[in-house]
Amino acid sequence: MHADVPATALGSDARDRVSGRTEYPSTVDRPGMLHARLLRSAVPHGRIRRLDASRAAALPGVHAVLTGETLRAIAGIETHYGPVLRDQPIVAMDVVRFVGEPVAAVAAEDLDTLDRALALIDVEYDELPSVFDGPGAFADGAPLVHETLASTSMAFAEIPIDQVASSNICHHYRLRTGDADRGLAGADFVFDDTFTSPVVQHVPLETHACVAEARPGHVTVWTGTQIPHGLRRTIAEIFHLPVTGVRIIVPTLGGGYGGKGHPTIEPVAAVLSLLTRRPVRIQLSREEEFVTITKHAASVRIVTGVSRDGMLLARRAECIFNTGAYADVGPRVAKNGGYGMAGPYRIPDISVDSYAVYTNLPPAGAFRAFGVPQGAWAYESQMDIIADRLGIDPVAIRRKNLLRDGEELSTGQLMEDSHFEELLDLVAPAVREDGVRAAEQRGRRTCRGTGFATIVKGTVTPSTSTAIVKLNQDGSADVLTSAVEMGQGFKKTMALIVGRELGISAGRVSVSDPDTDVTPYDQQTSSSRSTYATGSAVRQAAVKIRSQLLADASEQLEVAEADLELSDGRVAVVGTPSSGATIAEVMARSRRGNLIGDGMYRSEGGLDPSTGRGIASVHWHQAAGAADVEVDLDTGKISLLGFRTSVFAGQVINQVGAELQTEGNLAFGLGQALFEELLFDGGQVQNGNLGDYMVASILDMPPSMDVTFLEDPSGNVIHGLGETSLPTIMPAIANAVFAATGARVRELPITPERLLRALAAQPERGSAAVGTSA
Repeated sequence: MHADVPATALGSDARDRVSGRTEYPSTVDRPGMLHARLLRSAVPHGRIRRLDASRAAALPGVHAVLTGETLRAIAGIETHYGPVLRDQPIVAMDVVRFVGEPVAAVAAEDLDTLDRALALIDVEYDELPSVFDGPGAFADGAPLVHETLASTSMAFAEIPIDQVASSNICHHYRLRTGDADRGLAGADFVFDDTFTSPVVQHVPLETHACVAEARPGHVTVWTGTQIPHGLRRTIAEIFHLPVTGVRIIVPTLGGGYGGKGHPTIEPVAAVLSLLTRRPVRIQLSREEEFVTITKHAASVRIVTGVSRDGMLLARRAECIFNTGAYADVGPRVAKNGGYGMAGPYRIPDISVDSYAVYTNLPPAGAFRAFGVPQGAWAYESQMDIIADRLGIDPVAIRRKNLLRDGEELSTGQLMEDSHFEELLDLVAPAVREDGVRAAEQRGRRTCRGTGFATIVKGTVTPSTSTAIVKLNQDGSADVLTSAVEMGQGFKKTMALIVGRELGISAGRVSVSDPDTDVTPYDQQTSSSRSTYATGSAVRQAAVKIRSQLLADASEQLEVAEADLELSDGRVAVVGTPSSGATIAEVMARSRRGNLIGDGMYRSEGGLDPSTGRGIASVHWHQAAGAADVEVDLDTGKISLLGFRTSVFAGQVINQVGAELQTEGNLAFGLGQALFEELLFDGGQVQNGNLGDYMVASILDMPPSMDVTFLEDPSGNVIHGLGETSLPTIMPAIANAVFAATGARVRELPITPERLLRALAAQPERGSAAVGTSA
């Protein structure tokens, strides 16, 4: 798609990537390093009756076996951890809660010895009742996954947690705006629909990998994490160390998508290293990835009241997010999904109850745009159901209800910088040929349709990023930051920001990998925040250097600062590029050695725990999408013919990177729309390999893709776009199928089997749950 683009345009590290010189977590090697693997539970829920690892410990080449019993015996170690709730044991202590949970870990000289050692560990369980689906776990009388409430972690202390005792609810988020009961009672029509989305997996190219080196009083971890300083805090909590006693080093990640946001294998590796006094390496197999972290399955019931002319009047929603056996970041997913249930629309009266619930499935965590795609799948699908029942064009009904500047979002914030209508106009063609249109084509009965979706997405708030920029003697620059390069082009973008401020090429700017002993604090590389948040801190730091450099040049050249500019590596008189001196010459004459600038970005906000109202996001990411599909009515096969995406970017820093990120979202979204689904039988993954679990390939991508970025003319606004277009894709495809066939599928993915069942259940179009308020 971008074969004509030079490597220098793709990223400052592009050449190292394609030549194999880039270091990844999976390539880290330390002298004397041991290898480790995990023995995993074979039952979804049970008490460990007997665990005998003596034969494995006696095997030549084995240096340590970690079990719940040995973990409990290590003085000064916290046995449980978690980014929000400390509910996950480093290895199972007394109870296992999902198939695949680590019950023992072995450190040995080589992988062959590990395989033999794991086979020598004997485990017996007393099985306990299990629960696997979110609504089932939510029901009264469901088997309890956890008997007691967990303590909260300090890693994300700003999140108010509402656990419910003697239940599987690990967090309940409430949103109350206006009076939903009154609004629904006064509506002309009330639509009541339930939409579900399944467990899916991130499938990064590189699986989880880390190396830990621990000694009394200090732990160093080389790992693939998206949140280095958050991991540092967690490891410090586990070992009862000050954060100065923990060092996290993060090479370039081979993909993350949220799945590498929070600790998984790092605590195990660190404890094994402490036991063996040797560095310990763990890298998960592809099969292990599927039982390590997933996307939350969700069930969303959405009840919406509308007027006869299509105005949205009220909404009540119940969202149940299946967080698996341990909370991970489930409470934040429930919060994000909950406050997003109004979408980009003005709805006066709203009531949302959003739950993260425990089940006996692998833990679910952050997943690209977490919480928002599950909600958008529901509200944008229902929007077309409403339009169809009322006989209103689906684009027109959206325009009628979209938020405009100065209007209130569901959380009570005033919408600022709204571009929803412009974005929708960019993807909606002037003349469309949607609707049911069966025809004989090449001997097949097919029909085509176009569907739309418009979404709003927040970014993590409150949020903090700090950065340091150093201008060197030769006019090159270094950027120190703890934000993570994971294939999204972060380093290139930061180099461009610094280069523009200092008048040097991006190729003269080096951007660090995170090293918490050296690089300043950055909250996280997620939530589409890095270009805006980290970039703002980097720009501040560069502006400070620019000011110092111009002051030195003014003194040396005897020219007023206001008459000087930085361009092409020179400090020149405005309008005379060849005048003045090179930046290197100015630096040499100043004898400073280097110039250093620091910057900080910090946003404020938060939501009231009882009403869910407040500042949910410092700004709002906005996107629209349109899908063109062809459906084979005999087989149920759906072919995506084209997809149009428009995103409000504010200012595009790296055009090629922005396009690639947005096209990557399309690959993610179409897979989840049409075929991605992690299947379980009694808690056991049935398709936990890339032979059975399907992800989108280049052959699945539509022949027509159109990506448009709406920019702010001032050039002073930057909005994140790493995830922004993703939530539009699943509902837009579903709405296109509905436009073509009249069949509505409410369960992702929209497989041929589900579509054929929906076609057979016709003839009536629209929601079976529609009725009048009278």
